[in-house]
Amino acid sequence: MTALQPLRNPAFRRLATTYTLDEIAWSFGTVALAILVYDRTGSALAATALFLASTFVPALLAPALTARLDRLPVRRALPALYLVEAALYLVLVVAAGRFWLPLVLVLAIGDGAIAIVGRALTRASVSSVLKPEGTLEAGNKLLNVSLSVAYATGPALGGAVVAAAGVRASLGATAIVFGLMALTLATARTLPAAHGDSDGSWWQRLRDGLAYVRDHAIVRRILTAHGAALCFAAAATPVEVVYADEALHAGASGYGFLLAAWGAGTVLSSIALTRAEGASAIVLIPLGAIGVGGGFVVMAFAPGLAVAVLGCLIGGAGNGVYYVSVVQALQERIDEDLQARVMSLLESTTAGAYGVGFMVGGALTAMWSSRLAIGVAGVGMSLAAAAIVGLLRGDRRAIRPAPFETAAAS
Repeated sequence: MTALQPLRNPAFRRLATTYTLDEIAWSFGTVALAILVYDRTGSALAATALFLASTFVPALLAPALTARLDRLPVRRALPALYLVEAALYLVLVVAAGRFWLPLVLVLAIGDGAIAIVGRALTRASVSSVLKPEGTLEAGNKLLNVSLSVAYATGPALGGAVVAAAGVRASLGATAIVFGLMALTLATARTLPAAHGDSDGSWWQRLRDGLAYVRDHAIVRRILTAHGAALCFAAAATPVEVVYADEALHAGASGYGFLLAAWGAGTVLSSIALTRAEGASAIVLIPLGAIGVGGGFVVMAFAPGLAVAVLGCLIGGAGNGVYYVSVVQALQERIDEDLQARVMSLLESTTAGAYGVGFMVGGALTAMWSSRLAIGVAGVGMSLAAAAIVGLLRGDRRAIRPAPFETAAAS
C-alpha cells in the first residue's frame, strides 16, 4: 500500500478538499472577527468573549447537533451545514457595517457549533470510506499533511486579505469558501450514507454516544487524557504575542517568526509521519505530547529569539504527530454507526480544552509573566504525556471495536 492510495477514492478526495478548505476558511474568519471586535471595542475582554463564543460554548452544543444530523446522508448533511456557515458569514459582512457585539457573539456561537459538527461528520465519513479498503491510517496522515499546511499558512493569508481589502472583504471571502465546500460535496455521488441508525430521538442517540465512551475504557481514557493535555498546551497560545514582545523583545516580526517556525515543524513532522508505516497510534500520542511540551519548555527558558524559534520547531513537530494519532486511535476502536457522535465528543473536548487553557494562560500572564504561562504549558503537557503512557499501557495493540447495543429508548 502506498501513502497516496487513499487519493484514488473519489469520496475521500472530496472530503479531504473540504476539510482543508474548512481550516483555511476558519483562519480567514477568525482573523477577521478578532480584528473587527478589537477595533470596534478596544477591549481585551470583548476579544476574550469572542474566543469563548467561538470555541467553549459551541463545545457544549455540538454533540447534540451531531446526534441530530448523523442519521442523515452525508451528501445532505455536510452541504447543508456549510451553506448555513456561508449564510452566517454573509450576515457578519452586514453586521460589520453596523457593529453590535451581542449579535457578533451569537453568530460566532452558531458558526463554532456548526464547525465542530462538520469536522466530526467529515472524520466519520473518512472512516466509512477508507476503513473497508484498509487505508484509514494512510488517509488520516494525508489529511494531517493538508491540514498542517492550511494551519501554517491560513492565518497569514487571512491577515493579508484583511490588510489589503478590509474586514468585510475577508468575511465575504470566508462565505464564498463555505459555498464552494457545499457545492463540492453536494455534487459528490460516492459519499457514505447516514452514520447512525434512524431509530430513536436525537436525545437517545446522544445518550448512546456518551454511554459508548463511558463503557469502553480505552476510548474514555484517550478522550480524558487528550482533554487534560490540551488544557495545558492551550495556555501558551494566547500569550505568545506578549512573550515575543516582552520576554524576547522581538516585537511583531519575532512573533511572526515563532508562528512560522511552529507551522514549519507541524508540516515537516506530518509529512514524515506519512512514511512511518506500522507505528502504533497509542505509542505516537505520548511522543507527540512530549514534543509539544518539550518545545514549550525550551521557549520558557530561551534567552533570545533563535532558541525560542528552535522550541517552536520542536513543539510544532510534536503537534504534527499528536492530534492525528489521537484521531487514529479512536477511529480504530469505535463502531461505525457511532463514529460521528464520538468524533463530535473529541472535537468538543478539543474546543472546550482550548477555552480553559486560554483563560489559564491569560490569567498567569496577567498575574506573573508570559514565560511562566509557557513554562506551565510545557511542564503540564510533559506530565500529561507521562500520564498518557500510564493510562494507555497495555492498549498498544490494534483493537477491533467492541460490539455495542443501543439502549432502549426510555
